[in-house]
Amino acid sequence: MAEQERNENQEYSKLEEENEEENEEELEPEEEEEEKDEEEKDEEEEKKEELDVGKKLFTIGQQISYKGKACSVINEYERSICIEYNNYPFLDEPEDDFPYHREIIRKGEAEEALE
Repeated sequence: MAEQERNENQEYSKLEEENEEENEEELEPEEEEEEKDEEEKDEEEEKKEELDVGKKLFTIGQQISYKGKACSVINEYERSICIEYNNYPFLDEPEDDFPYHREIIRKGEAEEALE
């Protein structure tokens, strides 16, 4: 009896291993596609970041907007810019929303100047 149970357990184990291998083979193409998609997204993001990094996109004194407020570029760094809000302090906004008259922001966060 014990030998028969061992044989059955061994056969069951072999069947389980075969099923797992088949499932892994079926999943591999899907996983490869997902990995390729992720790699492509990463490459696209890196390209976007490369456009901004180290290049002069702004001039000092240029008028831009940030958070819907008009501001001027004070300085430009590798990945960020220093801005100064025009007409600061804002009478219609609480001071908590805009506590400082100058901020450092990422280049991608700046928008075209408001008219």
